[in-house]
This record gives sequence, C-alpha cells and structure tokens, in this order.
Amino acid sequence: MPESASRTADPRPLAGVRVLDLADEKGELAGRILADLGAEVVRVEAPGGARSRRIPPFAGKHSLYFAIRNTNKLGIVLDLESDAGRVRLLDLASRADVLIESERPGRMAELGLAPEDLSRRFPHLVVLSISDFGQTGPYRDWVATDSTLCAIAGMQWKAGTPDREPLFTPAAMNHDIGGIMGAFAALAALHQRERDGFGQTIDLSVLEAVAQQTDWAFSNASMIEAKGQDSSTVRNGSGPIYKIIRCRTGFVRLVIMSPRQWHAMRDWLGNPDYLQDPKYDSFLGRMEIADALNVMVGDLFSTMDHEEVSREAQKRGIVCTPVLAPGEVLANEHFRSRGTFVPGEFARGQTGPIASGFFELDRRRLGYRFRPPELDEHAERIGETFWREPRSVPTAKRPPPSRPFEGLRVLDFGIGGVGVEAGRLFAEYGADVIKIESRTYPDFIRVVMSTEMSASFASSNRSKRGFGVDIKSEAGRALVEELVKRADVVFENNSTGTMEALGLGYERLRELNPRIVMASSQLLGDHGAWADWIGYGPSTQPIGGLVHLWDYARSTSSKDGEVGDPEPAGAGSIFPDHLAGRLLAIGALAALIRRSRTGRGGHATVAQAEVVANILADQLLKEGVDPGSVVPRGNRSERGAPWGAYRCARGNGEKESRSGGTSEEWIAITIRDDAEWERLRAAMGDPDWASDPIYSTAEGRQAAHDAIDERLSEWTGAQSARALTATLQMFQVPSAPMFTARDQLHDPHFQARGYGRWIDQQGIGWMAFEGPAFRASGMPDVRISQAPLIGEHTREIARELLGLAESEIDELIAEGILEITS
Repeated sequence: MPESASRTADPRPLAGVRVLDLADEKGELAGRILADLGAEVVRVEAPGGARSRRIPPFAGKHSLYFAIRNTNKLGIVLDLESDAGRVRLLDLASRADVLIESERPGRMAELGLAPEDLSRRFPHLVVLSISDFGQTGPYRDWVATDSTLCAIAGMQWKAGTPDREPLFTPAAMNHDIGGIMGAFAALAALHQRERDGFGQTIDLSVLEAVAQQTDWAFSNASMIEAKGQDSSTVRNGSGPIYKIIRCRTGFVRLVIMSPRQWHAMRDWLGNPDYLQDPKYDSFLGRMEIADALNVMVGDLFSTMDHEEVSREAQKRGIVCTPVLAPGEVLANEHFRSRGTFVPGEFARGQTGPIASGFFELDRRRLGYRFRPPELDEHAERIGETFWREPRSVPTAKRPPPSRPFEGLRVLDFGIGGVGVEAGRLFAEYGADVIKIESRTYPDFIRVVMSTEMSASFASSNRSKRGFGVDIKSEAGRALVEELVKRADVVFENNSTGTMEALGLGYERLRELNPRIVMASSQLLGDHGAWADWIGYGPSTQPIGGLVHLWDYARSTSSKDGEVGDPEPAGAGSIFPDHLAGRLLAIGALAALIRRSRTGRGGHATVAQAEVVANILADQLLKEGVDPGSVVPRGNRSERGAPWGAYRCARGNGEKESRSGGTSEEWIAITIRDDAEWERLRAAMGDPDWASDPIYSTAEGRQAAHDAIDERLSEWTGAQSARALTATLQMFQVPSAPMFTARDQLHDPHFQARGYGRWIDQQGIGWMAFEGPAFRASGMPDVRISQAPLIGEHTREIARELLGLAESEIDELIAEGILEITS
C-alpha cells in the first residue's frame, strides 16, 4: 500500500511517521509509545542482540523487560562498528523522521554518527539522545542504573520507614520515565517541523526527567530554604495523609482531605458526640486525635475485606482504594472492564497478560498490536525498497530556534497535579495557556496553605494566564464557550462526568469547535466498573500494584493483611500525578499531529491507575505467566548483587533539622556483573573478605547478599555519600548519593545543567522552579514566569479574546460572573 494511502486509512495519529530506535535499556519506552500511537518503528540491535534482551524478569529464556518495551516494533541487526552497518543506518536515516539513541555521551561521535552531524546531513531528521545525566555537566560520564538514578533524582528519599533503609522504586520506573519524556520531546519536535520543515537534535537527561516527577519537593524545598527555615527530610512511610489501614484481609489507602469527606467518615463511624467538634473538620484538627481515630477506623475495617471497604467508602464519597497484589491487579473487575490487559504474544507462540497501553483516543485504545521482534527478524522486509518514498529535504535556511507550541491556545481546567502539569509543559514550550478557575471553585492545591498561592501550585501553573469565571452560571459558561471557539486544546482531570455536568463535555466542545483537542485524565478512567470512584494521585498506587511492590522483602508465605504481616512500607510520594500529566500532554500532542493531517480534533484520555499498571507492565506480565512469582524485593534485584542502599557518615554540611528530624546520608551501589564486582573490590582496596571465591560469581553473591551488605555497610558507614560516589565512579562502579530536593538545589551537576530556575513568585517570594528535562537545538530555553493569581488576566483575556468593552467587563465583574485579582 502506498504510504499516502496508508496514512489516510490508518486512524492512529502517528500513522506514516518513521522511527529508527537504537535505544537500549534506557529510553526504550520512547519508541514503544511512538509505535503505540501509530508510528512505524524499526528497532536496531547490535550483533548478538540488545543488552535489554538479558535484563530480568524472564519467562524461560525470554526477557519480559525487552518484550514490554519493544512490542509493536520491527527488528533488524546492524553492526555500527562496520562501514557497511553505518552506511545502511545512514540510508534508513535519510528516509526516517526520528532517530532515538541512548549511547553514553560521545559514543555516537566515535562511530562517526554524532547527532549534530546527522542533523546537518539530514536536516529533516529529529535526533533524540537519551542519556542518564545529559550530554553535558560534571556527571555526564557517570555509570548509572535505574536504581542509582532513583536515588539521586529524589524518588528514593521519601520511600520506606524511618527505622529501615530507604527504598528504590520497583521495576525500571526511572528509565521508563526518561522514555516517556523522550516521546514528548520527539513529538514536540515533529510538531514544530510541520511549521518550519526542519528537524533538530535533542539532549534528554533521565536524571532531570525523573527529578520532575518527585512531587513538588524541589519547589517547596527552595521556598523553605529562601526563608531561612528547615524541615525534616526523613521518610515516614505513607505518612499521615495517605494512610494505609489493615482490613479483615488486605489493606486499603484511606485519604480524608475535605470537610465533606470527614463528615461522611464520621457518619460511617456512627456519628458519636465526641467527634462533632468543628475543629476536626480540618486535617490539622484531626491530627490531635489521630491515634484514637486510627483505632476506630481500624476496628470498623477489620470486619470487611479490602475491596468491600473500598466499595462502601466510595459509595459514601470517601477516598479509599484497595492495596492489590500483582495477581489481584490482573483479576481486578475494573481493569477487566476497561481492557487494561490483553492476552498477547511476548515471544513467538508464548502469550500472557500485556498492559494494553497508556492512551485512548476517541475511545480507541492505542497500545499493543503485535509481539516484539526476534533478533534480525525483519531483515528481509527492511530491504532497499523499505520506506521507499524519500523525506523532503528543506531547502530554505534553517530558521532561528522557536518554541514548538507558539500560536497554540490552551484552556486549562486542571486541578492538583495532572491536567495542570500538561498545561505547564505546553506553556513552557510556547502555548498561551489560560488557567480557568474561580474563588468558589479554586484549584485545591492553590489554597492548600489557606492563601491564594502555594509553592506546589506555582510550580505546576507557572507561565500561564489566570481567568476567573463562574463557570456554573449560564453567562459564565457562555464566555467559556467563546474561549473554546478560539482554542486548540482543553486539559482537564476532574472527576468522571464533571465536565459533562458543566455542559462542557467533549461532544459539546466539538459542536463549538470541530478542531478542538480535549485531553482528559481521571483516577480510573472515564469508563469502566469503577469509573465513578474518586481519589488523588496516591490513590492509584494501591490499585495498580505499586504500594504492594514498593516495599521491603517479606517471607514467601506472607500475604497482604494476614495476622502479623506488617503493613506495606509506603512512600510519601504523590506519584503518578506528574507523570500522568506528561502522558496527557503526549496524548494531546498526538491528536494535534493527527489534526494537521485530517483537520479534525479528538478526545485523548489517560487513566491514572493505568499509568501505574503500564509502568509495572513487565512485572505484571511475569505474574501472569508465573503466578505468585512477583513479590516485594526491597532493594534487592534479580539483575545482580550486591544491590542496595547503604548508610554513610553525615558530611560536614549536614545538620540536624529544626523540626526535630535529622538528615541522613545513603549511597546506592548496584553491581550488574562480575566485572563491576571486581571494580568494586578495587575501589574498596581489595579487602580480604571480598576475595572469598563464593563472591566471584553472580549466583554466589546473590546467595551471600546479607553477608556482603554487612561488610559494605561497615565500609560506607565511615565516609560521606558524595565522597564515596566520587571514588566509586572513578572505578566505573554504578553508584550515586541519595538526594533530597534540598541536596539537588546545591548540587553542581543540577546547577551546571540549569535545572533550578529562581523566580520571585507573587504570594510567596523567592523560590526555584524545576527546569526542563531536555534541551533541543531548534528550541530556545523554556519560558518560565510566575504563576497567576485568580483572575489576574481576566480583563485582558476578556478584552483581547472575547472582544468585550471595559464597561461590559465591569458589569460582569459586578455580577460575579467574572473575577479579578483582589
């Protein structure tokens, strides 16, 4: 079929886009996402196969790590060490749209394939380079693993209990986050190419991509530091807000934030007189009786299993979700009703439950279609006539850098941390993003500190304009409808059905503007058995299996909720809110690219719980093919040993927290193979204990992990984490200090990369925003300005976009239809 006919017939948004995917281990999810969205992706492997084919978990001889990240791709082998291999790659690159690589910085240049040279030779090509620390900066040559990135990026320090070691994230979440941001960067560059015809090079840092996902820790820490204050940075499990509670069987996560939720919980407890004090309407008031409340709630829940508790709580309007083990995730009625998992081949003739993808577009799932390739499986197909039609080469002079979303207008109805993060990305890269809210219904993160501005809100709503309007009034809705007619994108993450109840569901928006792209994200999606459940970002962690797996190792016989079994350790993280926001931005961007081809808009959706399930997809597939095999591992890894977090001495710069806690120093050390073990021995001075022959093999080190950990802890306990890391990196041992947000503020690599962006934010004062995860040759620096107050730009938007006269605006303000900054 000719390509033009294929693009017309294929409804997937990236149909006709061609991708060469050289990424190995880190960033492989970028190509998978582009393939899910319809691109034709060719996975290029070296002779002998990709490194990721040898990464656990396994089903027999097949790597499920490789399988999940390489479905929907074709596969060939090219020896890039040879002239013939390079010539073949260059031939394919001349007809491709995107090339993705994840070699160490400088390696592509050594091969004669430097990204900047590829861009000059093929000016239409988008070259995406994904590396652990970026192509520049003091740490660019550090050796890393997913776990060491977890430590330094700030994902680890909030996870676990204060009496034990902090916990790495399970699976390969950190490298996959880099892949997701890589997909966004590539799509942004493709969108920009539609305007000017040119591709560009992109330098994406996994470290910075992951650091952006650590809630609002960076911005809040900067605000505290700017005020000369201090706070505890010691983990506290799930903490008091996102409490884990035992049931008759299993556990639930209970979150009571608003007075309405508290009143519903109080009713369920029998409405006793001693709980009627109005001060208990606030979270801080309830903290005074937290111990007694925990006993009362625990007694109530002890009569039901975890799903019974959750169903009854949700019926009452209380945020509560069950902690599901991997097998329960696969069997869950809601996921089954949505088709979250599909039976699919992960290798020729072998099937299992495969997560079906992050996205739906116009209610059509964009995900798994066919199995990953065998080694060099499509060599014959990818011959001289493959991608026959050449890509047009721009003849004009390359234009100066510009932001990819310039000229786009976005209406942001987001709240909390999902829709607003999608809007933030569009704003930083050039779009005019208008934040829609009112004082009656403000974004709850805005007012979390009982003012109209918080550091968390400022971080996610920077660079936007504020429009205050009573959207529940007929006149207010009419004004918003006029804005819809002039907009390109609408972001929202309200509860299921909220936009429809406001008269602003997708069908209505499409009537107003057939080219509108709406991007929605709900807790459990906008359809399915539990679609009307309410919650916050951390409410998705239990349902998707993350709370169960992000835990210390337990005995093989214990199950969640058994008598004597400890509750899951938990993490004080609101993951996946920020990541879901980035996926929502990808969904919107894919729909915009389709719009440029078809002229029609669309409705992209991302279910937040499915973000968790897809991030854990290889673990859940392993559970499906080998039931009961996927359990919490703490900081241990099937990949190698020793592998863990080791306490260090506090450095000279450490001090006790004024809030009573103490900062801790930990280092992540991860050994993947025998060669790295030998380098670790050398870094330690080759102590006698390390020469035991049992330690010379991976199997022996796994069996003796406890003994090695004890010896390693003695060595690390006498030195600071930063000094140890410097030593270990000289020997090319994968390692990194565990950083809190405040550590990142002062770190030379974060500073050299320009990560912290200091702003004098109205309502707060000086604070630092998180910088970008990538730099691109065709884009200037991101646009960062302070977040708006409610209604700050109401007058100018009403005047410039709605064409209202000042007298009309004044009248609407007097009637309470429009709102302005006090």
